[in-house]
Amino acid sequence: MRTWMRKHAKFVGRIIFANFLKLPLQRYKNIIKEVEGSTLFKKLSRDEGNHRDERSIIIVRRLSKTKVSHEKINKLSETVAVIVKATKDFSIRYVYEGFNKTYTICGIPPLKLFYKLRRINSRNEFTHRIILGVIEHQRKFLSTGDPIDLVPFSQVGLAKWLNVNKSPEIDISWISRLVNRLSVIMPSGEERILESFFPTQKDVNKRFIKQILDQENEDIDSGRIKRPLTDNQIRAKLESEYRVKLSRYSIALCRKDMGIPPAKRRFSGYKYPPLSVNFSLLYPLTVQSVQSNAPASAGVYEFRLKGKEIEHPNGRTAIIYIGSAKNLKKRLKEHLRVNNRNGHIRHFLKKFDCSFRYIQFLKNWEVEEGRLYNLFVTTYGAPPRCNRIRPYCDEKNERGAGFTAGQK
Repeated sequence: MRTWMRKHAKFVGRIIFANFLKLPLQRYKNIIKEVEGSTLFKKLSRDEGNHRDERSIIIVRRLSKTKVSHEKINKLSETVAVIVKATKDFSIRYVYEGFNKTYTICGIPPLKLFYKLRRINSRNEFTHRIILGVIEHQRKFLSTGDPIDLVPFSQVGLAKWLNVNKSPEIDISWISRLVNRLSVIMPSGEERILESFFPTQKDVNKRFIKQILDQENEDIDSGRIKRPLTDNQIRAKLESEYRVKLSRYSIALCRKDMGIPPAKRRFSGYKYPPLSVNFSLLYPLTVQSVQSNAPASAGVYEFRLKGKEIEHPNGRTAIIYIGSAKNLKKRLKEHLRVNNRNGHIRHFLKKFDCSFRYIQFLKNWEVEEGRLYNLFVTTYGAPPRCNRIRPYCDEKNERGAGFTAGQK
């Protein structure tokens, strides 16, 4: 009976902790403030280096020796820390001092305070270890900021890394609760959700293929090559340049997933999008995916149906919408709201799986949207199905103008 009760208590405790991990960052921050602001906590606690009151039973320790970041963080942001590149390694600067603390309990405080401190301890230490795991496995990407340097790294792999010589055993669901929510600021200044540091092998393969096709665009523009690369040629380049072995069929699937047509279509009769336009990879059009993959910067974006094409006067295409925004992440989230004013987009999102991709532009993103929209109409004989209004386009600069290269 006692054994069953212990197991039951442990099971309930894990459920409570799992729910505690799901708390939004601001609410969690308020809980820490409430605990540390209480009269009882102030009476019983002291910092680790302060030996004036040896009777204190709660000793406050820091996870990271680096001081708290002074970055301006939006109040509603889920950014928990800044990863800073030092001379030899990386350090972690938390955006709030309370996220950097653990509490060593030397006596027996009131149970209510004890349980709160233990949960804060567990969440702070767990978050810290996850960020250390990201630093350990994605060092090159953190140094360069180039997505091509991301290596395959699964949450299961992180759990195994965390569980080495650690007790209690880490539950994989605990990891997903944090990495799907929290974000960090990289040494480059880019904010990235923690989940984006865990690409699959297929995600990495797509980035390699896109890197090769981006180079193809440059080589065609400069005249170094006359024809686009076939899937067999891409296959050979993948093996020689990245030591990645893929079948021609797998390359064709990855290319299709990225919205890139085969070599014949890229060579003739292929106008939208032009080869010079550097679209991102395709991502699922969901709130979680937008949070993970869309930048909070200006640019042009495109929505596509997954596994379905729509008939137009001059051909079939999966593209249903072209738009632009000063803040891509914010605008894409607006499209996903139930009260989205564009009924056509609401209809497609309700009936079909959709994807998005984007191009970042430092300026004139509305003009670039107009140019791409006009080229789409020229190519397919009609606007994208969900575009209700023709976007702005500077007609004076339109004639004979090429497309501005988007920032990667």
